[in-house]
Amino acid sequence: MKLPPRRWPEAALTLARTFGARGGALRALHEARRAAGAFRERPRHPLSVPSDRSAPAAHPFRVDPARLAAATDRAEAAARGERVAGGEYQAYRWEWRRFPADAAGWNRHPRTGARFAPDAPWWKVEHLDPAAGDIKDVWEPGRFTWAYDLVRAWLVTGDARFARAFHARFGQWRESSPPFRGAQWACGQETAIRAAALLYAEANLPATPEESAALAGTLAASGERIADALGYAVSQRNNHAISEATGLLLLGERLAGAHPEAAEWSARGARWVERLVMEQFAADGWYVQHSFTYLRVALDQCVLAQRSLARRGRSLSSAALARIEAAVRLLCAVIDPATGQVPNHGASDGAFVHPVTLAPYRDFRPLLTAVCATFGLPLPAGLRPDAETLAWLGAAEPARGPALGDGVWSGVSGWAAARAGGTAVFLRAGRYRARPAHLDALHLDVRAGGREVVVDPGTFAYNAPPPWRNGLAGAAVHNGPVVDGAEPGVRGPRFLWYLWPRAELLEAKAEGGAVHLAARIPGRVRRDVRVSGGAVEVTDRVLDAAAARLSVRWTLHPGAPVDAVRVDGPSRVREAAEGDTAGWYSPRYGERLATRCVEAERERPRPLEVRTRISAPGETHDDRAAGAQREPALLADR
Repeated sequence: MKLPPRRWPEAALTLARTFGARGGALRALHEARRAAGAFRERPRHPLSVPSDRSAPAAHPFRVDPARLAAATDRAEAAARGERVAGGEYQAYRWEWRRFPADAAGWNRHPRTGARFAPDAPWWKVEHLDPAAGDIKDVWEPGRFTWAYDLVRAWLVTGDARFARAFHARFGQWRESSPPFRGAQWACGQETAIRAAALLYAEANLPATPEESAALAGTLAASGERIADALGYAVSQRNNHAISEATGLLLLGERLAGAHPEAAEWSARGARWVERLVMEQFAADGWYVQHSFTYLRVALDQCVLAQRSLARRGRSLSSAALARIEAAVRLLCAVIDPATGQVPNHGASDGAFVHPVTLAPYRDFRPLLTAVCATFGLPLPAGLRPDAETLAWLGAAEPARGPALGDGVWSGVSGWAAARAGGTAVFLRAGRYRARPAHLDALHLDVRAGGREVVVDPGTFAYNAPPPWRNGLAGAAVHNGPVVDGAEPGVRGPRFLWYLWPRAELLEAKAEGGAVHLAARIPGRVRRDVRVSGGAVEVTDRVLDAAAARLSVRWTLHPGAPVDAVRVDGPSRVREAAEGDTAGWYSPRYGERLATRCVEAERERPRPLEVRTRISAPGETHDDRAAGAQREPALLADR
């Protein structure tokens, strides 16, 4: 959308708010260093420690094999290990792909074949070249989350093949990606996520002295890489910063006494984790990126950070712990106890950075288990703790709190959740203090009869051919009212927005056996929601007397029947079609499922009001009830 000149001052103010004074200064410094080539080109202190110091006996990432074997599905653990040892990894926690065939493949895109120069300094690697393809597909195997599958299989079976498979694949990766060179070192967050996986591998897999030294060397280089450019991550004001600060803390603790900068890393990482929790988690638990997926990433990093701090008798502050506890309350308000699923809300890049569980991607019970066990918080009765997560962490089962029941919950950040007699809704109506991810003002998710009915369409891809370059971010594909076809915000380049949306939650209260929610975009449109055991009734009404048209769209879960959504008055059902973003649902990164959406439109002189009734579907369904559409070349690679 082209921005008219009269709105340029507002856009300038919005961009200034995006980074803030500190973030703007850090970003400017980063770009100046990039232009001058002033980053480190190689580690200053290449580390190759003696074998007796490579993996300390009291390694904080060591897992009890007997406890893990008793807590996990041995057959599935072994099967996943076999698959990884056989040359596959699970991308984005849902699709199995082949590993790069050789060292050169780690710097080559699996779909386009585009090559990222393996000898290029990390700061010269282009992240968003449409012709090259989504760099996340190159980074995904380099996150080493597949290492957890090999560690699990080794601990459960004792079969040394899994350890050998790890060291062979790690050796190939090291050959492909010397420190600070090529795509695999281009992002500090990717480096931090990989470092945590390597720490688990180091702690639990048998290794020769040479293999131990190789691991220690990569961990040391990872610390230097993160430390040299942490300012960029902090300037982003998102999960990159928490990931990198946590990585710095973990590496500083691991390499204490073995690397001259380790003590500084540990202290600096701890300071930043503390500060970032306070900055990025609101007092009501809402996360700065307006996304449950990214909230999970941040909480997983908090678990790792607290675990490292606790080794030295330290902890995050009571103020930071209160923010984490609020995030737990938020997740408990929106989670489905039977499946562990939360609404598919906000941007999602498929991240699952601490996969110490066999649970599926959308199951948040392992996360809540880890956070409650780590921070001494109660887990609601009726929400099953994940035994495998507890085994990996060596933690006791959390105390149990009150069961999740009917009620209404809301936060000043602009969210509300309600349960009434088997029907659950989530409403988003936020005032933004940080840049939005999606334009989802007044968006509504509905689960009824234990099943998802109307859903957030998700993300699919950040960098794909049109219309899929973050094509599911707009209000037009969300379950909210749109006035005169105008998006409530204006998108800028990459992940920036020139203008942010505005919405506010007006009411969230229980009324007898029902719940009433109300929210509005000031001066434009109001949404009222009534939730009862059998249905959700929604009224959308335009407030702007000058408006000429009101549009409302409901994206159905692929398995939900069309008659689960009934509009009072004219409406139409729209099927998913290639080249159009309407009618698609993406429950995981890189996956889109064909579904349907119900659309209603009202124009003057008729009243600009739409009434909708959403009820429980009468048939079973799951995330694969409709045909999945994926990148064709990636299917061919499998």
